Amino acid sequence: MQKYLYSFRMYLLTSFQYRFDTVLELIMSNISMFITIIFWILIYRSNGTGEINGYTIADMITCFVVSSLFRTFILNGGGFEISGMIKNGDLGKVMIKPYSINMFLYWKHLSNALFGFLKQFSLLLMIAPFFAQYLTWDLSVHSAILLVIYLATATVISHLMWSLLGMVAFWLEQAQAVMWSFAVILNFLSGMFMPLDFFPGWSVRVLELMPFAAFSYIPAKLYMNQISPAESVNLLIVYIMWIFVLMTLNLAVWRAGVKKYSAIGG
Repeated sequence: MQKYLYSFRMYLLTSFQYRFDTVLELIMSNISMFITIIFWILIYRSNGTGEINGYTIADMITCFVVSSLFRTFILNGGGFEISGMIKNGDLGKVMIKPYSINMFLYWKHLSNALFGFLKQFSLLLMIAPFFAQYLTWDLSVHSAILLVIYLATATVISHLMWSLLGMVAFWLEQAQAVMWSFAVILNFLSGMFMPLDFFPGWSVRVLELMPFAAFSYIPAKLYMNQISPAESVNLLIVYIMWIFVLMTLNLAVWRAGVKKYSAIGG
């Protein structure tokens, strides 16, 4: 574990070296969030009522602002690295090193996620005074503790999920096309474009039980105290079960893929 924590610290420190890239990436990554917020403000104004589907305009903007923080903990980089290593033939060199590839990539991209969270949080602190009236400030201590646990769980789920997608490169030449397509679907199913409450009533419960909801939708509702403590704990147990399912799938696909990789690449 010590070597993984050391790499975590080194990659985190390295992230602070590229200041211009950080600022540029921060601006570009938030353009979609601002466009989405403006889009919903226009909808509320044209609607004429202060509430849509149980959400006030403050709830809606808070949901998207908070989600912009939570999405930094989606660790998708490991999947793209695995896909690249398989495609470029570098996997063999990595496999002989004295550490777990999966664990190494998890800690590496967790450091990137933490850095992304810090810069996103800094941006929101700077612009918050301009739209503070549109935000909901209702985070309880209980919800804050659960929120941290949820975000930690989301990092593990997202890493395992994207690693599984990255290993598709064992069988497909253009695995990254599949991964980018999945990213679009994930944005919808995790509630980043609109809360899952706007989906048909029969599907909301099903979507809440899927691991994608742990990335944005459920944490946002926790922040706004729109979910009961008992239900949030029950859902957390479901997401932890998803971790074991994804770990099993990762192991099975990895073993099958390595056999195929060895047969082709020698």
